[in-house]
Amino acid sequence: MTSKGKVSLLIDETTPDFSMGLQYVEAEKELVFNINWATNSLQMYDLEEGKLIKSIPFEKEGDQGVGELMAFHVHTLDSIFLFPFQGASFSLVDGSGNLIKRFKYNLPENHTAGFVHNISFISPPIIQGGKINFKTRPAIIDNYREMTNEMLASSKLSFRLDLKTLDTELLMHHYPSEYLENGFKRFEFSRAEGEGKIVYSFFGDHQLYWASDFNSPLEKEEAKSEYLSDKLPLFPVDGAFLQSQKYSNASSRYDNLIHDPYREVFYRFAYPDLDVNTEEEVRALRNNPGPFVVMVFDKDLKLLTETYFEEGKYLPMNAFVGKKGLYLSTNNPDNPDVQEDLMDFEIFALVGK
Repeated sequence: MTSKGKVSLLIDETTPDFSMGLQYVEAEKELVFNINWATNSLQMYDLEEGKLIKSIPFEKEGDQGVGELMAFHVHTLDSIFLFPFQGASFSLVDGSGNLIKRFKYNLPENHTAGFVHNISFISPPIIQGGKINFKTRPAIIDNYREMTNEMLASSKLSFRLDLKTLDTELLMHHYPSEYLENGFKRFEFSRAEGEGKIVYSFFGDHQLYWASDFNSPLEKEEAKSEYLSDKLPLFPVDGAFLQSQKYSNASSRYDNLIHDPYREVFYRFAYPDLDVNTEEEVRALRNNPGPFVVMVFDKDLKLLTETYFEEGKYLPMNAFVGKKGLYLSTNNPDNPDVQEDLMDFEIFALVGK
């Protein structure tokens, strides 16, 4: 990948330069939405001019209350889904922030509520007609000792919610049958839709898994990064806090999978092993994850290239795809060029695309 230039968004004093969620929307203008947890609001920016067009604050309670925002998904400019931190519920608002409808549903059996997050293990909801497909996880997501390989292999990755009846239906895609065969791993995964494929990338698996739709069985493609260990580490179930945090934040692993409809490729973010020895070093990696890799796969999930990014300049959690390429935030706290009133991005694209 090569650099194709830079762009900046001018932010106000209430907006951190580290975003908890970004989404690009192509309309009459190229737009970027940003979620601001501090003000429980969404912001709409003109990407070309780098200026704030609109700020949409939301009430947490009352007739127009939508709860404390964790994530969002812009379906259209007048259909925006908002997801709170807790509960099997979400809201639909229009482009002015007016509440259209609240949704509250029962949990799918032995699984969590729909999980939407805009910066980590991104898996945007997939809306098809009057139904919405959510990422889900096994109900046991914290106590790894209670999960067996057989239990995980029977756990589903997605469920479908009927927006009218609020009925839920677990879909056929499930965890890889051998995911815990050699020991415990984190269950996290990222899901992307594009090029006639539903594609899954798991925290502790080199392979990518895909199907043409939610009713077709998953197939797998070898997709290892050359920068990660051949044998991915296992969760230290009997380890102390430092060991478990090193596993989650300083070991070879995969995170976000993002589809690029303009270049017909998928980007897979990966993190190599780091040599850290103190709790302070590990905690710092939560907001500043160190070096990372961006892998690029074609529409058939064949690896085209991968690029290694050194630590100290980029924030891989703040990335999005636009017409010009992959936008990577340069607001790393160790970057001496960071300006407090700007969200800066560098644009990367494949040669010839």
